[in-house]
Amino acid sequence: MHGTGAGWWETVVGGACLLAAAVFLARALLADRPGAPAHRWTALGHGGMASAMVAMAAGELVPSAVLAVVSCLFALAGRLRGEAAEVVHSCLAACAMVAMPLVGGAHGGLGLAAVCLALTGYFAVRGGRWLPALSLRGPRVRLEPVAHLVMSGAMATTFLTMI
Repeated sequence: MHGTGAGWWETVVGGACLLAAAVFLARALLADRPGAPAHRWTALGHGGMASAMVAMAAGELVPSAVLAVVSCLFALAGRLRGEAAEVVHSCLAACAMVAMPLVGGAHGGLGLAAVCLALTGYFAVRGGRWLPALSLRGPRVRLEPVAHLVMSGAMATTFLTMI
């Protein structure tokens, strides 16, 4: 997924991340509506990270890294504004995505493999935290937990492919 061109898997992951970005950006736009959680900056951060994953799936590592840094800045702004933004999570993802252009061709190293496996596990576990939030019963499926699962899966898959 990192610079190999857009094959079928990258197209699927990129499309799923594009849909996740739309969910997060819609949430940011609707943050002022009555009854909506007021987490505009956090939603913008998640939308930026989803957009970064779209760029990564397309093999565009530098734009991906820039979008990841911007997403981390949105998360920091959200935290400063009193939102329950998960800054560590956002900044860890941004740092990893900034490092990818630097280590993208360095396959085979034990240190890189260990870091990639740790990041794969981290994002897999983070994704598992959204499973209870899925509401597959009833007339509506909540899209935000699905978008979070897509993002966690995309991140875990990306780091796994770097080994």
